[in-house]
Amino acid sequence: MLKINFLGDSITEGCGSTDPKEKGFVSLVGKILPCIARNYGIGGTRIAINSEQSPVDIWDLYFGGRVKEMNRDADYVFVFGGTNDYGHGKIPFGKFGDTDPHTFYGAVDYLINELLKYYKLGKLVFILPLYRFNETSPYGDGSKKEPGKTLPEYREAMLKVLNKYQVRVLDVKEEFGKGEDNPLLLDGLHPNDEGHLFLSKLICDYIKKIESEKRTN
Repeated sequence: MLKINFLGDSITEGCGSTDPKEKGFVSLVGKILPCIARNYGIGGTRIAINSEQSPVDIWDLYFGGRVKEMNRDADYVFVFGGTNDYGHGKIPFGKFGDTDPHTFYGAVDYLINELLKYYKLGKLVFILPLYRFNETSPYGDGSKKEPGKTLPEYREAMLKVLNKYQVRVLDVKEEFGKGEDNPLLLDGLHPNDEGHLFLSKLICDYIKKIESEKRTN
């Protein structure tokens, strides 16, 4: 049976569903595929290190710092984040080629290299952030004091770094739909029960495709 680690934020944790442990997409992937699905999602967390202490301490548990805590025997590691880097916190965007996890560009690079210490490249899959309500605002979720990049720019930065390392990318935002008036979203950001189920099926289909390709090669 496949073993899959899911590293992420509140969506991975199951936020938005009526029962995160049973109806969150990670648990559903485990049931549908089926597989051993391990949930390493922590709500509010970011890929990058925040430049100042967050109002909620747990938000500062950045992705790269949590890699070493995951089980090492995973057949796949899915990373699903970036929306909180856009949404809140004080993080320099940086530039392509950065490796410092205190910038967003650098944190994506740093995270990939941390993962490669324990997992082969072919086991890694990054899910790009879903559409969210008001994602083109330069003030994130409204808590940022100074204007910054939009969520589409964060996605573009992630993709540049992921392509540099030839990491697999799963982009399901078009299938999932826009953040505004989306029946799959509870609040314009977090999937509801139906949304978590839909997301789990998209991920399962992707895994099945990879496994099928491996058998034919």
